[in-house]
Amino acid sequence: MYEAGVFAALKELTPAILQSASKVYGASSGSIIATLTLCGCDADELKQYFFSKVTTSFWGFVPGGRMLKLLKNILNKKLPPNAHELVSGKLHIILTRLWDWRCTVVSEFSSKEDLIQAVICSCFIPLYFGLMPPLYRGVRYVDGELAMWQADFVSQNTITISAFAGEYDICPKEGPAAFLNFQISDCILLISKRNLSRIMCLLQFPPSQVSCSSRYPEP
Repeated sequence: MYEAGVFAALKELTPAILQSASKVYGASSGSIIATLTLCGCDADELKQYFFSKVTTSFWGFVPGGRMLKLLKNILNKKLPPNAHELVSGKLHIILTRLWDWRCTVVSEFSSKEDLIQAVICSCFIPLYFGLMPPLYRGVRYVDGELAMWQADFVSQNTITISAFAGEYDICPKEGPAAFLNFQISDCILLISKRNLSRIMCLLQFPPSQVSCSSRYPEP
């Protein structure tokens, strides 16, 4: 994941930025990386382990439902028992509430299982991961990115990170072929051939490290 590389670089080159951050927001896969980083886990190690366990269908696509179950098992195994205590108050997971499609932010977690379930809900892509979205505290939620346009947490002091090219502080480079853009909160996502290729990379077979490097150029 692109975000994993960004957090690893920040941790190595400018650790003060992560240490001084009062809030870390994460939506979709970003919630996974933010959780792992704040808990002191090796995101790159987990990524490699995850890809080694994922199998594809005959058509080359990853069965989404099985992938989500695998993610939950890995997080339960890799996160420390007090993970919820380590991240409460600092980690802000963004969810999209299903019944009214509103943006919801959760920052206090009662247990490790509560934290993991919030991450799972933030990552749930409708249809791809299944027909019935998961529950979090009795309410069904889907991928946090789907309601990001309603988010109001971005300020002058916020460093925005995205695995897709756009008007973010840190994101992949984009060529001159980008032809459209899409507004997400205070950020703009480019609709381009490279970004569409990155989406297909997520939905199809897990990419190798070489494949990731070619699809996700250095920021």
